[in-house]
Amino acid sequence: RYIDDDGDPIGAVYFTEIHERRTSSFLNDYMESKDNNYFATQNLTVPILVWWTPFTYDTGSYIRCRNQTGCFISNIRKYRDNKQFSAFLFYGTGFRLYDLPLPRYEHEQWSLLHEESPKNNYVFSFESIMNMFNHTATFKRHSDEPLTTQWLASIDDLLDQTYVIDVQEKTQLQKTENLAPIIYIQSDCNTPSDRDLYIKELMNYIQIDSYGSCLHNKDLPENLRNSLETMEHNEILKLVGKYKFALAFENAICTDYITEKFWRPLKVGTVPIVYGSDQFQNFLPDNHSAISILDFATPADLAHYIHKLNINDTLYDFYRHFKLNRIISNDTLLVRTMSTRTWGIHNDRIRGNFINKFECVVCERVHKTRKDSTIKYQAKFEDYGCPPPTTFDRHGKKLERTGNWYRTY
Repeated sequence: RYIDDDGDPIGAVYFTEIHERRTSSFLNDYMESKDNNYFATQNLTVPILVWWTPFTYDTGSYIRCRNQTGCFISNIRKYRDNKQFSAFLFYGTGFRLYDLPLPRYEHEQWSLLHEESPKNNYVFSFESIMNMFNHTATFKRHSDEPLTTQWLASIDDLLDQTYVIDVQEKTQLQKTENLAPIIYIQSDCNTPSDRDLYIKELMNYIQIDSYGSCLHNKDLPENLRNSLETMEHNEILKLVGKYKFALAFENAICTDYITEKFWRPLKVGTVPIVYGSDQFQNFLPDNHSAISILDFATPADLAHYIHKLNINDTLYDFYRHFKLNRIISNDTLLVRTMSTRTWGIHNDRIRGNFINKFECVVCERVHKTRKDSTIKYQAKFEDYGCPPPTTFDRHGKKLERTGNWYRTY
């Protein structure tokens, strides 16, 4: 089982969902079972796609995609020897340069699925590596199947008012429950973005309640300490909703890398203070629903502004206009992305998930290249490529790291 960028297990829901969505009846028509792990597939007439990295733990099943195109998918590497083999699928977390299907033959297509940041596997920030692939599904909007909104179920989540608390009540909670203006929940403390350096400096100028192991200064409520299943737990959302502001600092800085840290405060009516994608504003509900730390010269300047909003209800609610009025005015990239996305999250039984979609993207493209050998697909550096890690000086000024960070690769 893989671990995501912030130390949490990933994939269990997706794996279960994938197996339930497979078309198992297809197997009886095309193959005879030889043992529990391998099938004789000489009669297959559809392309075979192989997960080189054992991501879905699927030893063999059929997928049916648009226009009735179908492919056989397995994580058994021996299927490469079948005459119908067409493409390898790689999951970025398990991608290792010392374990590749070499030599690579001309007809083989390589496909990359990687929704995690460079902290997870920095190798994809090198152009020579990205040039190895034909198809991509990453958090970048430029990839073949963009996963930028992988943590947002729907536009309705942004407009829902279930967890919204009136600003006067939030102010009162700061007194009655001894809450800081800002909440921070993070337990992954060694990150390429060096976010905790900035936050530690910010703490010198404004109170921050830090519930995770990073800069920990406050314990979770007793009812959450042992029952916490996910950061989307109902009680966690209620807790975040009590605060006026939430730190949404990503573990690595890369265009379009946007995680649940960004969406969670927006969903509960709390204003996010963001350090992450340089274009995160493209995905805001409107142009004044989040605060970027890069708009301030120092953490002290940011703290001064937060103090100002904290004592002025009108200014504070200006950042929640979309939420209080249930209006999305950013009707360009955010709305377009969500309206055209064909996969869902949270075990969506109708649309499946982005893993299902990625497999179908590759399947459909393989069919096209079979029909027309002049069609060529080539991944681009922009499908993932991210800048070097960053850090902060003692005054909170952003700096590029020095040293040989790239020598690992």
